[in-house]
Amino acid sequence: MADGNKRVLVVAFDALRPDMVSPQLMPNLTAFADQGACFTHNRSTFPTETRVNQTALVTGCYPSRHGIVGNRFWEPAASPDKLFNTGDEDQLSEGIRRLEGRLTDVPVLGEILADHGKSLAVISSGTPGGTRMLHHKAEELEGFRLSLRRPDASVPADLPQSLDPIPPHSVPSLEWLTYATDTYLNVVEGVRKPDVAILWYCEPDNSYHKMGPGAPENLAAIRHADAEFGRVLAELEGKDINIITLSDHGQLGIPDEAIDLPARLSAAGYSAGEALTEGIDVAVALSSAGGLYVRNSNSDMISRIVEWLLEQPWCGPLFTRGGAVPGTLDLADVGMDHRRAPDIGLVLRSSDTPNSHGINGTTVHNSIYPPGGGIHGGLHAKELHSWLAVGGNAFRNAYVSDTPTGIIDVLPTMLHVLGVKTPSVDGRVLVEALADFNDAPEHKSELLISEKSGGRQTQIEISKVGETRYLDWGRLS
Repeated sequence: MADGNKRVLVVAFDALRPDMVSPQLMPNLTAFADQGACFTHNRSTFPTETRVNQTALVTGCYPSRHGIVGNRFWEPAASPDKLFNTGDEDQLSEGIRRLEGRLTDVPVLGEILADHGKSLAVISSGTPGGTRMLHHKAEELEGFRLSLRRPDASVPADLPQSLDPIPPHSVPSLEWLTYATDTYLNVVEGVRKPDVAILWYCEPDNSYHKMGPGAPENLAAIRHADAEFGRVLAELEGKDINIITLSDHGQLGIPDEAIDLPARLSAAGYSAGEALTEGIDVAVALSSAGGLYVRNSNSDMISRIVEWLLEQPWCGPLFTRGGAVPGTLDLADVGMDHRRAPDIGLVLRSSDTPNSHGINGTTVHNSIYPPGGGIHGGLHAKELHSWLAVGGNAFRNAYVSDTPTGIIDVLPTMLHVLGVKTPSVDGRVLVEALADFNDAPEHKSELLISEKSGGRQTQIEISKVGETRYLDWGRLS
């Protein structure tokens, strides 16, 4: 148990777009941001997928260092016959066993805290794999982890028997938001009082996906998430707990059916599947972004596929190792140059076109979600722009910062608040928001443009604060 002024609560609203936070829709979160410190230039990591950014949250690093390069990716050591699906509890736990515990290449929050005699508790109504990703060493560290989707994967193992029955899953997931809040207030804060707690709300992500940003059901989910956050604020009033609110990414609308990329690759002469098994040229790992794994990383085949992609109207920004293929930038430019990264990083085309509910931003997709729903993963500004606001005695009051920030900054900032030494990370301490600091660091932006191929080129804009880089947007022009 920690001293009062050395505790942190992270409340995550999965996929929440900052442009949908308003006094009318989210009065509690708006008031919290107004009273504390709010960051208007906050960015996710690429791909803008949940498990990628959850890992960035608990490591302070980009995929190039932590190694979780997508929600699904090709890692035969963990999953020899199909893509490694980090959202699936069974696949993830088996993969961790196969990897002998080496899921990430850098330390994670749970073990960093444990090394300093501190504790972490996680409650999540998101994917079961995502819950494990936030605290995948909970078993060996004797921590606390509750997945509403897979209570059998909880730590301690007998935890579900001590709780009320979990309601059936539905979308919008209103009852799950309430259950997660109840468990935090009654069990985590009420009994355990950990040094750090993560309360992960599955909304608005669930209703964005199924009904689309701005749908009536989605708006109801956002209101309910805000009301549950209001309960948390009311219960914690007067306690010296520093609160960090965030989202892991934004989300875009999907106006049309999926393009079926494997079928299109097959029609172009490349055998495509979910793994680089015998007879397969390309393993496809993307929903609206991600990449293609090419058999034996054959450079000629990579070049031919890139050339074919650049001819397709649905193609967006492209990335290869070293940016070696014309029309592509370097995987390193988007923080994805890891041995698990795809041979071709691919983002499907997006635009600012509003969806059917008038919310800006739509995209081509290769996902399971229906037309009218939503998806994320790419480099549209609305996917990269994510929510971040903080409050508590460690932070400034009534402060609005336009200095670039990112989810990679949360870990070093919370460790600073806790007085814990931060290991080598990609993020930075958000000194501009600290109660004892007044000057914002300088920042600048940089435009990266690839060599042209067939008249097309990949572009990305990056903001920099010192050596820390943040992705602002990317497109194929």
